[in-house]
Amino acid sequence: MENLIICVGMFYILHLFLTMSLSLHKVPFVNWTYADGDISGMTELSKRMTSASDNLRQSLPLFLTFAVLSVVMGMGEVNLMLAKIWFGLRIAYLVGAAVDLYSIPMVRPLIWLPSIVVLVMMGLNLCVS
Repeated sequence: MENLIICVGMFYILHLFLTMSLSLHKVPFVNWTYADGDISGMTELSKRMTSASDNLRQSLPLFLTFAVLSVVMGMGEVNLMLAKIWFGLRIAYLVGAAVDLYSIPMVRPLIWLPSIVVLVMMGLNLCVS
């Protein structure tokens, strides 16, 4: 579980840099370095990456809490498979955003909702112990 937590952390760092790096040809780097920088020239791909990053930030604290609690409570093996599924769904969510899959109605919930169900299952596993 510890290795997966590290991988998820690195995945989050990737999210942080995708938005900027995919628009550097349209928005100067200096504009990304301060709060009032004009980043209005972001590409559509960067905007989708921003949306995917925002979505990740909404569930990441809960995932990390459940993952760390799983390790502390000695339930890492029980929740490890669920954590791997959650991570796989988050990767699929990022890929879907990159290829503009979410412009098709009802595709986004098919990837996002199972990741929330997995988090609930991880939490329930912790409560049962």
